[in-house]
Amino acid sequence: ADAIILCTGYKHSFPFMQYGNSIAEQGNRLWPLGLYKGVVHVDTPGLYFIGAQDQYLTFSMFDAQAWFVRDVIMGKIPLPPRPDMEADNISWRQKEESLKDCHDEIDFQCDYTQQLIEYTDYPRLDMDLVKKEFKDWEHDKEESILGYRNKSFKSPITGTVGPVHHTPWVEAMDDSMACFLKSKL
Repeated sequence: ADAIILCTGYKHSFPFMQYGNSIAEQGNRLWPLGLYKGVVHVDTPGLYFIGAQDQYLTFSMFDAQAWFVRDVIMGKIPLPPRPDMEADNISWRQKEESLKDCHDEIDFQCDYTQQLIEYTDYPRLDMDLVKKEFKDWEHDKEESILGYRNKSFKSPITGTVGPVHHTPWVEAMDDSMACFLKSKL
Protein backbone atom coordinates (compact mmCIF):
# COMPACT_ATOMS: atom_id res chain seq x y z
CA ALA A 1 0.00 0.00 0.00
CA ASP A 2 1.31 3.45 -0.88
CA ALA A 3 -0.90 5.32 1.54
CA ILE A 4 -3.04 4.68 4.59
CA ILE A 5 -5.75 7.26 5.13
CA LEU A 6 -7.40 7.36 8.55
CA CYS A 7 -10.84 8.94 8.51
CA THR A 8 -13.53 9.24 11.13
CA GLY A 9 -17.16 10.13 10.81
CA TYR A 10 -20.55 8.66 10.11
CA LYS A 11 -21.11 9.44 6.45
CA HIS A 12 -18.64 7.89 4.05
CA SER A 13 -17.58 9.93 1.05
CA PHE A 14 -14.63 9.24 -1.23
CA PRO A 15 -14.96 11.72 -4.11
CA PHE A 16 -11.19 11.61 -4.64
CA MET A 17 -11.18 7.85 -5.31
CA GLN A 18 -12.31 6.14 -8.49
CA TYR A 19 -13.58 3.06 -6.63
CA GLY A 20 -14.53 4.49 -3.23
CA ASN A 21 -17.97 5.84 -4.07
CA SER A 22 -19.42 2.37 -4.75
CA ILE A 23 -18.90 1.78 -1.02
CA ALA A 24 -20.11 5.21 0.12
CA GLU A 25 -23.29 5.11 -1.98
CA GLN A 26 -24.57 2.10 -0.02
CA GLY A 27 -24.98 4.18 3.13
CA ASN A 28 -24.08 3.12 6.62
CA ARG A 29 -24.61 -0.68 6.64
CA LEU A 30 -23.28 -3.57 8.67
CA TRP A 31 -22.15 -5.20 5.42
CA PRO A 32 -21.28 -3.01 2.42
CA LEU A 33 -21.04 -4.94 -0.83
CA GLY A 34 -17.79 -4.85 -2.79
CA LEU A 35 -15.44 -5.52 0.13
CA TYR A 36 -14.05 -9.02 0.63
CA LYS A 37 -14.02 -9.79 4.35
CA GLY A 38 -15.37 -6.28 4.80
CA VAL A 39 -12.02 -4.66 3.95
CA VAL A 40 -10.51 -5.68 0.58
CA HIS A 41 -12.01 -3.91 -2.43
CA VAL A 42 -13.12 -6.70 -4.79
CA ASP A 43 -12.54 -4.65 -7.95
CA THR A 44 -9.20 -3.30 -6.75
CA PRO A 45 -7.34 -5.72 -4.46
CA GLY A 46 -4.70 -3.60 -2.79
CA LEU A 47 -7.32 -1.00 -1.84
CA TYR A 48 -8.49 -1.54 1.74
CA PHE A 49 -11.25 0.02 3.81
CA ILE A 50 -11.05 -0.16 7.61
CA GLY A 51 -14.28 0.66 9.43
CA ALA A 52 -16.53 0.95 6.37
CA GLN A 53 -19.35 -0.77 8.25
CA ASP A 54 -21.96 0.59 10.61
CA GLN A 55 -20.45 -0.25 13.94
CA TYR A 56 -21.15 -1.70 17.32
CA LEU A 57 -17.63 -2.94 18.06
CA THR A 58 -15.73 0.06 16.64
CA PHE A 59 -12.13 -0.23 17.78
CA SER A 60 -12.10 -4.01 18.38
CA MET A 61 -13.38 -4.48 14.84
CA PHE A 62 -11.03 -1.83 13.40
CA ASP A 63 -8.13 -3.57 15.12
CA ALA A 64 -9.07 -7.00 13.74
CA GLN A 65 -9.55 -5.47 10.27
CA ALA A 66 -6.14 -3.81 10.44
CA TRP A 67 -4.46 -7.07 11.46
CA PHE A 68 -6.21 -8.87 8.59
CA VAL A 69 -5.16 -6.21 6.06
CA ARG A 70 -1.60 -6.26 7.43
CA ASP A 71 -1.42 -10.00 6.85
CA VAL A 72 -2.87 -9.69 3.34
CA ILE A 73 -0.27 -7.04 2.50
CA MET A 74 2.52 -9.18 3.97
CA GLY A 75 1.38 -12.19 1.92
CA LYS A 76 0.40 -14.27 4.96
CA ILE A 77 -3.25 -14.38 3.84
CA PRO A 78 -3.67 -15.07 0.13
CA LEU A 79 -6.71 -13.57 -1.54
CA PRO A 80 -8.99 -16.05 -3.34
CA PRO A 81 -10.09 -15.57 -6.96
CA ARG A 82 -12.59 -12.77 -7.54
CA PRO A 83 -15.65 -15.09 -7.90
CA ASP A 84 -14.91 -16.56 -4.46
CA MET A 85 -14.51 -13.07 -2.95
CA GLU A 86 -17.84 -12.02 -4.45
CA ALA A 87 -19.60 -15.18 -3.19
CA ASP A 88 -18.27 -14.57 0.33
CA ASN A 89 -19.43 -10.96 0.10
CA ILE A 90 -22.95 -11.93 -1.01
CA SER A 91 -23.16 -14.54 1.76
CA TRP A 92 -22.40 -11.92 4.43
CA ARG A 93 -24.91 -9.46 2.90
CA GLN A 94 -27.62 -12.13 2.96
CA LYS A 95 -26.87 -12.76 6.64
CA GLU A 96 -27.09 -9.01 7.29
CA GLU A 97 -30.44 -8.75 5.55
CA SER A 98 -31.90 -11.50 7.78
CA LEU A 99 -31.11 -9.67 11.04
CA LYS A 100 -34.16 -8.76 13.09
CA ASP A 101 -32.92 -6.51 15.90
CA CYS A 102 -29.88 -4.93 17.55
CA HIS A 103 -29.06 -8.20 19.34
CA ASP A 104 -28.83 -10.01 15.99
CA GLU A 105 -26.71 -7.13 14.65
CA ILE A 106 -24.31 -7.37 17.60
CA ASP A 107 -23.98 -11.14 17.11
CA PHE A 108 -23.40 -10.59 13.38
CA GLN A 109 -20.64 -8.06 13.89
CA CYS A 110 -19.01 -10.14 16.62
CA ASP A 111 -19.09 -13.23 14.39
CA TYR A 112 -17.53 -11.22 11.56
CA THR A 113 -14.81 -9.83 13.82
CA GLN A 114 -14.11 -13.28 15.25
CA GLN A 115 -13.68 -14.65 11.73
CA LEU A 116 -11.07 -11.98 10.96
CA ILE A 117 -9.26 -12.71 14.21
CA GLU A 118 -9.06 -16.42 13.33
CA TYR A 119 -7.08 -15.55 10.19
CA THR A 120 -4.42 -13.68 12.18
CA ASP A 121 -2.32 -13.81 15.34
CA TYR A 122 -4.57 -11.27 17.06
CA PRO A 123 -4.66 -11.70 20.87
CA ARG A 124 -7.39 -13.91 22.31
CA LEU A 125 -10.61 -11.91 22.58
CA ASP A 126 -13.51 -13.23 24.68
CA MET A 127 -16.19 -12.71 22.02
CA ASP A 128 -18.94 -14.15 24.23
CA LEU A 129 -18.15 -11.42 26.75
CA VAL A 130 -18.11 -8.81 23.98
CA LYS A 131 -21.58 -9.91 22.85
CA LYS A 132 -22.93 -9.82 26.40
CA GLU A 133 -21.45 -6.40 27.18
CA PHE A 134 -22.75 -4.81 23.97
CA LYS A 135 -26.23 -6.23 24.59
CA ASP A 136 -26.09 -4.89 28.15
CA TRP A 137 -24.94 -1.55 26.73
CA GLU A 138 -27.94 -1.47 24.35
CA HIS A 139 -30.26 -2.23 27.27
CA ASP A 140 -28.61 0.46 29.40
CA LYS A 141 -29.07 3.03 26.59
CA GLU A 142 -32.78 2.21 26.41
CA GLU A 143 -33.09 2.43 30.18
CA SER A 144 -31.26 5.76 30.52
CA ILE A 145 -29.89 7.69 27.56
CA LEU A 146 -28.12 10.03 30.00
CA GLY A 147 -26.88 7.35 32.37
CA TYR A 148 -25.63 4.45 30.25
CA ARG A 149 -22.15 5.94 29.99
CA ASN A 150 -21.74 5.69 33.76
CA LYS A 151 -21.21 1.93 33.58
CA SER A 152 -17.97 0.02 33.81
CA PHE A 153 -17.08 -3.06 31.76
CA LYS A 154 -14.61 -5.92 31.77
CA SER A 155 -11.87 -6.05 29.15
CA PRO A 156 -12.47 -8.98 26.79
CA ILE A 157 -8.70 -9.37 26.42
CA THR A 158 -7.33 -8.91 29.97
CA GLY A 159 -10.46 -9.56 32.05
CA THR A 160 -9.77 -6.38 34.03
CA VAL A 161 -12.84 -4.37 35.01
CA GLY A 162 -12.48 -0.67 34.29
CA PRO A 163 -13.09 1.79 37.10
CA VAL A 164 -16.38 3.65 37.30
CA HIS A 165 -15.77 7.33 36.64
CA HIS A 166 -15.99 9.47 39.77
CA THR A 167 -18.54 11.87 38.22
CA PRO A 168 -21.72 11.02 36.31
CA TRP A 169 -21.06 11.46 32.60
CA VAL A 170 -23.65 14.19 32.07
CA GLU A 171 -22.02 16.27 34.84
CA ALA A 172 -18.38 15.64 33.87
CA MET A 173 -17.27 18.86 32.22
CA ASP A 174 -13.56 18.56 32.99
CA ASP A 175 -12.00 16.10 30.56
CA SER A 176 -8.42 16.74 31.61
CA MET A 177 -6.08 13.86 32.41
CA ALA A 178 -5.73 15.09 35.99
CA CYS A 179 -9.48 14.96 36.53
CA PHE A 180 -9.84 11.55 34.90
CA LEU A 181 -7.09 10.08 37.07
CA LYS A 182 -9.13 10.90 40.18
CA SER A 183 -11.09 7.69 39.47
CA LYS A 184 -10.55 5.01 42.11
CA LEU A 185 -9.16 1.75 40.77
